[in-house]
Amino acid sequence: MSRYQQMTAQEFAARRMELPEAGRWHELHAGEPVSLQPPEDSHGNIVMNLSRELARWLQASRPVMAYAVHQVGLHVSSSPDTVYVPAISLFDTGPLFSQTDQVIASLVPRMVVDVASSNDRRCEMRQRTLAYLKLGVEVIWVPDPFKQEIQVLHGSRETRALGPRQQLEGGAVLPGFRMDVSQVFAQPSWWSGPASGAASPPAHPPAGPAFFSGRPDPEAN
Repeated sequence: MSRYQQMTAQEFAARRMELPEAGRWHELHAGEPVSLQPPEDSHGNIVMNLSRELARWLQASRPVMAYAVHQVGLHVSSSPDTVYVPAISLFDTGPLFSQTDQVIASLVPRMVVDVASSNDRRCEMRQRTLAYLKLGVEVIWVPDPFKQEIQVLHGSRETRALGPRQQLEGGAVLPGFRMDVSQVFAQPSWWSGPASGAASPPAHPPAGPAFFSGRPDPEAN
């Protein structure tokens, strides 16, 4: 991890674009900006697959006032400040879409997805998930592309580890949401690897209106 001078969460939000690569993959740990290891392609596959299914759930669940945001910071502790940036955060309180353009969320998401896609993320995942739960996040999904499993954490229940032959269910947070664990880790059909000359899948999908608003997913048909 690369380290810089001490910052508060507010300073980190204001100056994030000044960090290398415009702050991409940067977080604030105990007041120090750190650069996490860039994730491999599997990270992008996971986020893209979950995003598509969440978009379909949002569409089918209208008028549920919920939306999801990619890569928004969560201010999990203060003095010194720590800001983690999970892959996906689902909000169902406050004005609709109010957190979409935030560097650091001003509300607590009801669910987060934090992908264990690099050594530093994996080593710190217990600390990260405990911080999310302490913040008030109700449910955490931790897909692990190395183990091909998803850990599901609830504040009041034991952690569950779901394997490729099991289903990921939304429970009370996402009632009716179901997705095969194997599909979370599936490569897109158009991706055949670097040797083919094809472009790598994005580390996280673009912030399309279907995903954020719950409007129809253009790939759903």
